[in-house]
Amino acid sequence: MASVNTILKSMAKKEIRQLSVAVFFLFATIGPLTLLMEPSVLPGPWYRLIILTVTSGLFSAGIVLLINKPVKLILWIVLFVAFQFSYTLIEQYLFTDFEKQQMIVADRLFKLTTEEMDLLQTKRAVFGMIAIVCLATGYALFVRVIGNEKKRRAESEAEMKFAEQIHGSLLPEAPVRTPWCEIAGVSIPAAKIGGDYYDIIQISDSKILLIVADASGHGAGAGVLAAMTKSSIIQELQHTQSIPHVMTNVNKTIYSVTEKNMFVTCALVLLDKHSLSAEIITAGHPQILRHRFNNPNIEEFRTQHFALGIQQDSTYQTDTVQLQKGDTLFIISDGLLDAANPQKEQFGMERLKELILDTERPSADHMSASLIASVREFTITKEFQDDATIVVAKISM
Repeated sequence: MASVNTILKSMAKKEIRQLSVAVFFLFATIGPLTLLMEPSVLPGPWYRLIILTVTSGLFSAGIVLLINKPVKLILWIVLFVAFQFSYTLIEQYLFTDFEKQQMIVADRLFKLTTEEMDLLQTKRAVFGMIAIVCLATGYALFVRVIGNEKKRRAESEAEMKFAEQIHGSLLPEAPVRTPWCEIAGVSIPAAKIGGDYYDIIQISDSKILLIVADASGHGAGAGVLAAMTKSSIIQELQHTQSIPHVMTNVNKTIYSVTEKNMFVTCALVLLDKHSLSAEIITAGHPQILRHRFNNPNIEEFRTQHFALGIQQDSTYQTDTVQLQKGDTLFIISDGLLDAANPQKEQFGMERLKELILDTERPSADHMSASLIASVREFTITKEFQDDATIVVAKISM
């Protein structure tokens, strides 16, 4: 039942209606077949043929149309049972003598007139033909619906695969390693296409920009918004290296081209080798964490700004964080913090900090992968309810 529900939920209303018509004809065959199988010489009356044929088809078609609406489905079944009960009573009192049946019994011999023989042959042939026509029509319609659904699913899967490839292209192909820092990240989508993305952009030999963005929702729509955000950021970087200007202009772009209920939280971190500093902006995004080697404390950095796409005239300012050798920065999306176990306990910031302190640090790549794996272990199901991303930057100079 669960798999049928899933299939029907994925079908368009028009396709479900077409499927219900096919089911109507397939199960309408119950009417003539029931009368043909009765132990009588003459088949049942025409009125019973019509009622059995139509009600069998309607009942089955109604189940298809209402299978995802439990209350209406139960009401439909109750109404059908009530109708069957009422029909039996009506037939008993009004149509008992409508068409007399001549039953074959073991201890009684009788003769059929020519007219009765003709009626028997004609009726059985007509009943059989009606059953064949209903069965053939239902089967043809069913094959057509299934064929159209397979075609639609194949096209949808091809489009989804293409969208996954596009979303995959948003992420860096490999960690970045330089003489003065090492950067790696992991992004796990909740659906096939995620709304999270991260990027590592080498602006110059001495400057690297880290980006973590989280588009509202998840799935194809969020993936498109994430791609739009990356495209806008790259476009702005061609004109300026000032990350406040980049964030301000990207916000205007997203505000102007998206619906008002769509937004993007974002964190930008500009690492500078010469000043050994990190210029930080967060727009509605979780805190950026810094841990210093052999220090039991983890610091949090965040700028109080609206997410991108919320207000058209938002402006953004940076905080500057001085770095030193051994510092490690962690940029995350809220899907990591919101990951929950079967008891509905969220992983949360405090658990993340404890995990960071307990994680070995041979490389940024190892740390990002290890942290994601530990959060997955916490959820037990190994799945995230929301897209989850972490970027780790380790200062080695």
